[in-house]
Amino acid sequence: MNERSASSQLAQQLPNGGKQPVQSKLVIAVVSLAILTFLGILSETSLNIAYSTLMQEFAVDASVVQWLTTGYLLLLSVAIPASPFMVRRFATKTLFIAAVLIFAAGTVLGAFASNFPLLLAARLVMALGTGISLPLITNIILEKAPLEQRGAMLGIVSLVTCAAPAIGPVFGGVVMEYLNWHWIFYTMLPFLVLSFLLGMATVPEIRHPGDREQASISMPSMVLVALGLAGLIMAVSFFATWQGDWRFWLVLAASVAVLAVFVVVQLNMSKPLVEVRVFAYPGFALGMLILLMASGGVLGLNFLLPILLQRGFGMGSLMAALTLLPGAVVGAISAPLIGSALKHHFPPKFIVIGFAVVTVMDAVFIALTGNVWVIAVAYAVFMAFSGFVLVPDQTHALNQLPHTLNADGSAVMNTVQQMAGAIGTAVASSLITEFASARSAAGESDAAAYVHAFAQSMWVIGGMAVIGVLLAALMFRYSTRRPPELTEVG
Repeated sequence: MNERSASSQLAQQLPNGGKQPVQSKLVIAVVSLAILTFLGILSETSLNIAYSTLMQEFAVDASVVQWLTTGYLLLLSVAIPASPFMVRRFATKTLFIAAVLIFAAGTVLGAFASNFPLLLAARLVMALGTGISLPLITNIILEKAPLEQRGAMLGIVSLVTCAAPAIGPVFGGVVMEYLNWHWIFYTMLPFLVLSFLLGMATVPEIRHPGDREQASISMPSMVLVALGLAGLIMAVSFFATWQGDWRFWLVLAASVAVLAVFVVVQLNMSKPLVEVRVFAYPGFALGMLILLMASGGVLGLNFLLPILLQRGFGMGSLMAALTLLPGAVVGAISAPLIGSALKHHFPPKFIVIGFAVVTVMDAVFIALTGNVWVIAVAYAVFMAFSGFVLVPDQTHALNQLPHTLNADGSAVMNTVQQMAGAIGTAVASSLITEFASARSAAGESDAAAYVHAFAQSMWVIGGMAVIGVLLAALMFRYSTRRPPELTEVG
């Protein structure tokens, strides 16, 4: 009997058999939660277009206004590690209601913000809401979706969340052209009402015997992970400002040391904040490294391209956003299509192909940066094949863990993804700033300096893709083809 037929027989012994179609009620529940993540990303990418206006209105410089993005990602990455406790301690629908209400409070605060501190506070409150909803989506999928449909369900989430970077810049450009930045928040309120109504009707209650009694949270652990992640993001964010001097290395070393202490503390706790032993599963650990490379590369490129188009090619913000729109739409569509195909193929196959094509596109960006049409086409291909990496990687990594570690695996995965976004954006910002300054100092025009700085920066993004190919190749040897539930039945 070959492995495929054996796997099929094992799957039939499980409830659902991993083959039942996903219930429409579950799809609606996932979408209702994904709307919150969509709105969080939409507000971020829309506000990016308004940064220059905000700097003038509130009399702050670029290093201050960037905290509307960096602060959001920082608090989000700190809040997510507490999600295993929240999932075990509170009912699913209670968490959903809390997420919507907290996010709505931040949205209203942002709409009426009259100064920069209030606007920053609004973004941080919104991050808390997203910090509840984002792990909750993954947990619901892991608990309720049939095993072979996990990829398709994660693809739906990616479709919703990947649409935000496509719509955000265009939406922000239109709002700034005809209204003002306050309307970025006003227009989110109807969607929050829609999310609330859909979720109240469809979000399932998920409770396991003993969950409430086993739920615990360690405040010292929370402080350690908050300090460690905050230090890491701050070190990368201020690399250019500090010019890579002793302050950068001191903060980086201190944050790594604090995170190391956090890991040791978790290993010695009977009820850890996050079960770091998930990294003992090689397939999951490799998946997180791949996610770091893939998400960092995608968000780094998404930061660099608008700067290239506006500063290098002299486009307006709306025209630059429209140039990138086809690529963003292609990327959003590819995610669910690839997710649906995972039940028929071994996910690392998709990951290797995706990273290989992304590497080629990175080379195109480096060699042919001066042609805007080449940039537009290469970006579309890049985003399409990034979908070959992200959803298969997340699905396959989570499938490496036993059912009892679902909440912990979800928390770790979402934390890594947010960290990758924050670090990828900060690294891209530092690279293009340093390279453009050097080119300008050498006598190049502002436009030429940014064109060449983009190409130089892409060497780092391309290197991340090459590392991704190597990590994906290791997946064939060090990850399992079947989830632990199927293996244990045998």
